[in-house]
Amino acid sequence: MSTATGGGRLEPLVERLNVVVSAAGLVAVWLVLSRASLIGQVPSPVTVAVAMAGLVTNPIIHDSVVTSLLHILGSFLVAAAVAIPLGLAIGWSTVVYDLLFPSLEILRPVPPIAWIPLTILVLPSMRTSIMFITFVGAFFPILLNTIRGVQAVEEDYVRAVRSLGGSRAQVFRHVVYPAALPSIHTGLIVGMGLAWVNLVAAEMVADEGIGRFVWVAYTSGSYDDIVGSVIIIGAFGYASSELVRRLGNTQLRWATTDGE
Repeated sequence: MSTATGGGRLEPLVERLNVVVSAAGLVAVWLVLSRASLIGQVPSPVTVAVAMAGLVTNPIIHDSVVTSLLHILGSFLVAAAVAIPLGLAIGWSTVVYDLLFPSLEILRPVPPIAWIPLTILVLPSMRTSIMFITFVGAFFPILLNTIRGVQAVEEDYVRAVRSLGGSRAQVFRHVVYPAALPSIHTGLIVGMGLAWVNLVAAEMVADEGIGRFVWVAYTSGSYDDIVGSVIIIGAFGYASSELVRRLGNTQLRWATTDGE
């Protein structure tokens, strides 16, 4: 018992250490490639670190980050609110699946850049366009994982509840939905990451956000700021995905326990 408890206490420390080692390894490889002049005009880690120190006190990057975080938060919450119920319905009902899934699959492969001209024409503002494109990035991973979670429910569990007199609604509430939660959680994590991808692409043609900051740095030839901005995007993307992961894990301890 004490050994298991000690191991459980060490796990968070080991996780943090792994993150540090991974980041240090990436920087080391970057430094070696830079010293060997194998990555063209990409600045060295030391040069970028100096540039990032300047970005910390730059009010423009502050405003850009805050704007992007607001874009992400609003788009992600709306995507989850729409995709989870829709995915549950598509996965649970054959009729809904046949009616909606083919059309959604046609839209899913469309890249974010292709949506930009259409959203500019249809939506009332550039901010709305950015949030829609970010929404699309989060929507489909959440939707597909929710559908998969529902369809993967073991039929034996469904039969067991029905044999005890359970209605279709009770089967859904007590069997299907709880069983789909781990898959929904995975979709939320993946969706958050892809939301950042779409966000930066959309902001590059807009007049606000971290994506716009990267584009301005590119057009002005400030390569140090470009790499520094990319690192900032990666850090916030990782942090937001990790937040979703940890929040989900606190609600899915039963799934972790069963898996053990």
